Amino acid sequence: MGESEELRALPEGWSWEGLAGPELAWLGEGFFGDGLLADLLCDRLPDGFSHSTWILHAQFFRPADVAPEPEDGARLPGFGFGTHAPAGWQRINWEETAADKGVPLQGPAGDDGIEIPPAYCWSALLNDSGADYVVMPPGVAPQDSLWPTEGSLGKADLEALVPVLAAHTGSTRMLGRFSPITNIFEAESIRVFSFNLATMLPSMLATGGQEFSPELWWPEDRTWVLWTDYDLMGTRVFGSKDLIDALRESADVETLDWHRVRLRAPAPPRPPSAMELRFQEVLAKQEAAEAEENEAREDDDGKG
Repeated sequence: MGESEELRALPEGWSWEGLAGPELAWLGEGFFGDGLLADLLCDRLPDGFSHSTWILHAQFFRPADVAPEPEDGARLPGFGFGTHAPAGWQRINWEETAADKGVPLQGPAGDDGIEIPPAYCWSALLNDSGADYVVMPPGVAPQDSLWPTEGSLGKADLEALVPVLAAHTGSTRMLGRFSPITNIFEAESIRVFSFNLATMLPSMLATGGQEFSPELWWPEDRTWVLWTDYDLMGTRVFGSKDLIDALRESADVETLDWHRVRLRAPAPPRPPSAMELRFQEVLAKQEAAEAEENEAREDDDGKG
């Protein structure tokens, strides 16, 4: 498919292809149906895959002997691909941070009592929002930290991942889909695009408009598939045992064999807040006024 005004301009060398439905059907009905992804947090694997693991997106801090840049300051999670650590900053694993803080490498329970997947609410982040959990290397201030990218793989992640992935596929042509949540245009949520694995990183770096790595992407020979949810700080990789073992053994990739577990009973439903009650009241009045206007309009049409 050619470019159209309904689709964003892609990085150089990338091109829009066909509809996502047919292209994603190979994952199995349990994982893609009616245009929607199934729950990829569960332990069940897509058709044809035997293993999986999570990649924890990289986080960084400024060592004491590296001079701060003029724009250095409080650094929140980097949404999308565009946030990169300045030169000289040092990577620190989630596992190391959790050990320094004395907290588990685990997320809190959500409202349903199930552990939340790798995200901003995990304590294994350098500059956690809870002051009791802020633990930085000696001589480093909390604001001199860069959280993992959220909703996208980052530059350091792709630099480490691409060589490992390339060694476990016979294809250089990739197919992918952007998350429906991050799409600028609705038409993009139902289409896939293609790109070359060897030039993926430089082509993404070359454009300021590429805000997110693909939500889903895989090689043409379908030997593996990656999934990055729009609000997570981790990416799940499905593939062969050899690939997953290679990722676990890589010194530049931090993996975690995360599985959903119940940490406590579901929280009881909370009563609506005063603001929510007020919103419901206003919405009900608007709907009643619209219904009255429609009824009056229908009466006028009938008289006419």
